Amino acid sequence: MNLLGRLAGVLLLVASMMALPLGPAMAEEPFRLFPGARFLMGMDWSMLWLSGEMLIPDGGQPGSGTRVDVASELGVGQAEGSTFSAQCTILDKHVLEFDNLMFSPTGLKQTPREFRFQNRTYPAGALLETRLNINWLRLNYGYKLVDEPSWWIAPRIGGHYLRCVTSVNGESKEEGVLSNTRSLDAFYPVIGLQARYLFPYGLDAGLQIEGVHLITRGFLTMILFGVNWEIHPNTVFTVGAFNRIVQSVEDNQPLNNEWFYLISGYSAGVSFGF
Repeated sequence: MNLLGRLAGVLLLVASMMALPLGPAMAEEPFRLFPGARFLMGMDWSMLWLSGEMLIPDGGQPGSGTRVDVASELGVGQAEGSTFSAQCTILDKHVLEFDNLMFSPTGLKQTPREFRFQNRTYPAGALLETRLNINWLRLNYGYKLVDEPSWWIAPRIGGHYLRCVTSVNGESKEEGVLSNTRSLDAFYPVIGLQARYLFPYGLDAGLQIEGVHLITRGFLTMILFGVNWEIHPNTVFTVGAFNRIVQSVEDNQPLNNEWFYLISGYSAGVSFGF
């Protein structure tokens, strides 16, 4: 099912919830699995745009890799994605959040110039199919340092773990047509800030900012803006937009793996509380 179909399904769910007798329902007590704690679990569907570059050698050998722009030279740019998320609020002060963004942009393009990927040479004009399988996991803890009736601010600490599997399928000079795949991982401890403003009728708007710069491993930043609507007790509809940037570098080989990606997108989803 494409993204429009998924979004239509979410909107249909929202419409069905709105058709219920909301007056009495909104007066119901939300279900809580544990006193003093609220859990939310949900799924978002996204439309994403990716740009950036990579340099993937073979075992750090000089000359075994070439820096390449994934959008203009390999045709990788747009994709649909999905995010599983979980949140726990304890005693209305401590906030734990986890999410996993998954998407697989692909490109099919004739390369404008010769380049090397894992010690395989792809000549100029070769028709290549390129796929990036990206898993981006986040785990954060925040404490509501400022907690007013209609808004709150929480400093955060946490970590981001990324796994990027790159596959290049096409005709190389050395071995003819082959599938060439490399998996790379990166981890970043981050600090950040979360702010939320609460509106009437179950609406709220939130902003999350996170990032870190590591001298030997690159940097990571993330900005996320979202609007949540609690349309029914324990049912939250969410729309959002975000921008994520990651640069991963190594410094332990003569020619190091490097990748830099900028990911922007918008999303819609639904979460359920307990």
